[in-house]
Amino acid sequence: MLLRDKNYAARSNFLWTDLPGSAANLSQLAPHLRTAQDTLIDWCTDGAAVLARAVPSADADACLAETHAAMADPNAGISMTYWDAQGHHHTPATPDRLGETEAKVLDLHTRLSAAQRVIFAPAIIDFLTDVFQDDAVAFQCLYFEYGSQQGCHQDTAFVYVQPPHQLVASWVALEDVVPGSGELFYYPGSQKLGDLIFAGGTKALLGGDPDADTYSTQLEQLAEKSGLQRKLLHIAKGDALMWAADLMHGGAPIQARHTRRSLVTHYCPKNAIVPYVAHTGKEIRQVCPRGWVVGAN
Repeated sequence: MLLRDKNYAARSNFLWTDLPGSAANLSQLAPHLRTAQDTLIDWCTDGAAVLARAVPSADADACLAETHAAMADPNAGISMTYWDAQGHHHTPATPDRLGETEAKVLDLHTRLSAAQRVIFAPAIIDFLTDVFQDDAVAFQCLYFEYGSQQGCHQDTAFVYVQPPHQLVASWVALEDVVPGSGELFYYPGSQKLGDLIFAGGTKALLGGDPDADTYSTQLEQLAEKSGLQRKLLHIAKGDALMWAADLMHGGAPIQARHTRRSLVTHYCPKNAIVPYVAHTGKEIRQVCPRGWVVGAN
């Protein structure tokens, strides 16, 4: 795994907020943006920003209700992944498996109207289109009942878009985050570090890569060496954390058995390329003004 300086000369490979000097230029762009300037300064600086009360409580409740109803319906076609002693599983989603290791329910955004209202809540779609300067496509969505406890990672290693940096994620709290519940952690400013290049010569961490087993540990060491501070996410129901493609983040250990219900979504601009869409011929569809969806599952 190599650390290579980001090539900002190739400006079209980045979102405008990734580029050096973006925070300083905000005042010039402010009349054309819907998101508060302070929020965008946080984003340009930290690679993360919290949108307080982005999702109405009623929509968060409706999303939870529709999610659990769909999992109880064997004909709903909802799937999930999780780990256990036998390995990794991809199965029909059922409520009894939500407590398994790294259990996540997949792609509710293509099936549930309440999930679409959550991921494209007005404050979220405004933020996305400000950053993308384009319509937003939600191409992956993950529901978590409990904290993931996933090791430190960058989305560019596992979530593929072309160009790789044209990716934004949202993490919406569907209930208040309780301390000790396996909170999401992240390293503000880590998106500005160089590009991590793996054995295949790209930012994608593919199966069999010699750094796969130590990847998370190496990231934590890089963050420490760079003087970055880990931050735990404690936000209220309806708040949304937005993060950049290369932000280092993960799930803290669960210390108290409490749910940590959340909906994570990965988005890209409409003009970017999602490899699985290009390979399968799936078509994006519009579900709201400026908001589109497509799903692999």
